[in-house]
Amino acid sequence: MSITWQIVIVTTIAIIALAMVARWLVRYFLSGTYKAGEVVDPYRPRNFDVPDPAPVEFVGEQGTILRGRYWRGSSDYAIVVVHGIDGPSIEMLPHVAYLYRAGYHVLLYDNRGRGRSGGGFSTLGFLEWRDVLHAVKWMRDRPDVAPENIGLHGLSLGAASVIMAAAEDQSIRGVLAESPFVSMPLMLGHIGNKLTRLPTFLIGGIVQRVIDWSIGTKLQIVEPYAAVEKISPRPLYIIDAEHDQLFPAETARTVYDAAKEPKQFWKVHGAAHANCWHVLPDEYERRALEFWEMVFSDNPPEVIYPTSSDPSKSASLSTAD
Repeated sequence: MSITWQIVIVTTIAIIALAMVARWLVRYFLSGTYKAGEVVDPYRPRNFDVPDPAPVEFVGEQGTILRGRYWRGSSDYAIVVVHGIDGPSIEMLPHVAYLYRAGYHVLLYDNRGRGRSGGGFSTLGFLEWRDVLHAVKWMRDRPDVAPENIGLHGLSLGAASVIMAAAEDQSIRGVLAESPFVSMPLMLGHIGNKLTRLPTFLIGGIVQRVIDWSIGTKLQIVEPYAAVEKISPRPLYIIDAEHDQLFPAETARTVYDAAKEPKQFWKVHGAAHANCWHVLPDEYERRALEFWEMVFSDNPPEVIYPTSSDPSKSASLSTAD
């Protein structure tokens, strides 16, 4: 065998080996570094004056078993709460608590590849938003929940997932999304640029294709920015962290601007990514409950004031409203 053929064979084997290592690494990192569903102090129901939940499970996209917790409320209104990529989901307990005390039924489940749910690894929104639809179906089957009275609350990847789910399911009454991203390919490019300093357009495309091949996704379709306009005429509330260390500045506002009325926007000063409740818990809860009361009212508004279309109100939109 000639040296040329030996080089070709060795090079081919090296490329295949490198590809398989890359695939393993992608799946390893997306499998999570801890169990996102585990109960950790101080996130225990008794610390938030709510009862212990009922354990639940339901079938998600592609037959994946998703497991979570269900708090039965005193009304016929319900909220599905969706955590971020690494959770843990129980860190959403503060939101569960004020919603439950207000009478809402609340479902909080572990995303695929997290906690007690199956799936092996996160798909960065590719399957997660479809899982939200399965969670909504599970909620609709509860005898004490009115099928037309279900809302969605999501955080980070969960925010992107609930936006895309509500765009698909027009019967969802409203959406509260904290720290959503514009699109997954853009986010991968931004994060890749921060880690490698390679051009965003270059590193983003490379990372996306490696991930797509490694876990069988098409991340170019994970675009809350493109989906968000389909939520109208149902109310949307987007909450943004002033010091988001993960996403580019004005990411959440970009998603908000792409949405149609009725919509609200609130930038929380001093908050890091997906950490807004911890900075202003009382105000967060007040605003959230006022939003849900409006969502489930007999006549939700067609426009929420102030709006982004009113230049005189643009300053207040970026600070308080």
